[in-house]
Amino acid sequence: MPEIVACSTNESFIILRSIGIEVYFDDNILNVEEKLAHYANSGAKIIIYDACTQNYVQTLLDKYEDQMYPIFLKLPSGKKNEDTLLEIKTLIEKSIGISIL
Repeated sequence: MPEIVACSTNESFIILRSIGIEVYFDDNILNVEEKLAHYANSGAKIIIYDACTQNYVQTLLDKYEDQMYPIFLKLPSGKKNEDTLLEIKTLIEKSIGISIL
């Protein structure tokens, strides 16, 4: 089982394969959610997702909140319904504790 995986309905996530991340892409959000659950149950350390599956990932976060792994990392995908700059700013603030943008 890979340690770092990415699941999305956004085809642009495939670029992550170039740096060795296993990527699951499907147009059907239910298939993506099923794969997210599979990776979480099978020992993946880091799971990358986007805004499309955010609500489902919240249920997984609740389930695994007392465990060190998996770590869920939301990656802004730049779709029309997202404010990518605001997402990145928020992620940086949470990571380092201050706003640099």
